[in-house]
Amino acid sequence: MNLFLRGIVPGILAALLLACAPKEDRSGLARKPVSRPAASGWARLPLDAEAQRAYPDLWLGDAEGVPVPFEVEREGLWRPQRLEVSGLLMGRDGQGRPTAEFGLRFPEGWQVRDREHLRVDLDLQGAAPWVCRVEVDRRLPGSAFLRLERESPIHVFDLGEPGGTRGFYVPWDAETYRVTLVATQGAAPRIAGVKVTASTRPEEFQADEVLSPRLEDLGPKEGREAWRLDLSSSQRIVGADLQLKPPTAPIRPHFTAPSAGEGRRQAQETWVPSEGLVWNLPALATKATRVSLGPVMADRLTLSLPEGARLDAARLLVHREVLLFPAEAGKAYFLHVGGRVKRAPGSLAALSDSSRAVYSREALRLGPGEADPHGLPVLVQGAERTRPWLAWAAGTAALLLGLFAWKLLKGPGPTP
Repeated sequence: MNLFLRGIVPGILAALLLACAPKEDRSGLARKPVSRPAASGWARLPLDAEAQRAYPDLWLGDAEGVPVPFEVEREGLWRPQRLEVSGLLMGRDGQGRPTAEFGLRFPEGWQVRDREHLRVDLDLQGAAPWVCRVEVDRRLPGSAFLRLERESPIHVFDLGEPGGTRGFYVPWDAETYRVTLVATQGAAPRIAGVKVTASTRPEEFQADEVLSPRLEDLGPKEGREAWRLDLSSSQRIVGADLQLKPPTAPIRPHFTAPSAGEGRRQAQETWVPSEGLVWNLPALATKATRVSLGPVMADRLTLSLPEGARLDAARLLVHREVLLFPAEAGKAYFLHVGGRVKRAPGSLAALSDSSRAVYSREALRLGPGEADPHGLPVLVQGAERTRPWLAWAAGTAALLLGLFAWKLLKGPGPTP
């Protein structure tokens, strides 16, 4: 018995030490083929739902597994960016109308159309009431001014009551703008200042996918009405369409999402930034449904509205990351997910105008996942692999050691 115990206990300990050694795990490796580019140059590669859930732990490579540099296309939605005005000239034109001409200084790495629109807010000084039509001309370097033609004219006004407007949206398709006020009621005010913000109007955003979540009415919660919006899987949510039951004046919805690392049953939630108002007033033939979010990666949101507001329906807008990379015509590329990331040297952000050339090009597509011969496996530490049965092995070893000690203490039995 002593010989048995002396042999088996060291064997168990040796097995535990071997099991704790690091081991490669290739079970999560996969690659997705990219549709071959028709021409060389910058290519856009939108992620699908599976790749988005793996982001940022992914890399792009060619058929030989050589990593290809890429950058992530800046979010074209929601997050407003204040732009510095340059060369501002204010005064009156040849017809005595207030006018202002200005250029734009872009943040480092930015260029025209990094947001869809510009929000122009004017500092106007004049005695109310007045209403003015806004004429907008714009130009790119080396070109002449071109008038912005719209089906519905832009107006600013001040009727001496709350609710006047002194701001408007114009497309971001130029670097220099000129605005002129044409009085249609009263005397046109003087332009004393200009503020410009690059943004996207929520109602004009086109999502990659629109999902209908499962709604659960949570009832009143801290003086507000609350609903839970559940999706079948985690998605990158950037906006919501909320249909309210009439009549509802403009209100601001609030959203929260489970904290990172928290389980679905955990009560801890974090606030999700949102922008926009929603309302539904049939008597005035006006309503608004769309607000921007986050973006946030989640499979569940909690929506709260002011007390008395009634939610009729809700949809969530999904927009996935887009990779930009230099592609050669007809060459095979693969997106690798799972495992460790193989990074290409250098940074594409150092190149000027890196994203401008891809706006008019058709995006490449990802194919179904397949085995990845070039993926880098994850090194799984032995403690993680042995955790499910380590307690049983340790208990068995302790039991055998205890039995061995008991035999030693008992000593040899009486000799006949």
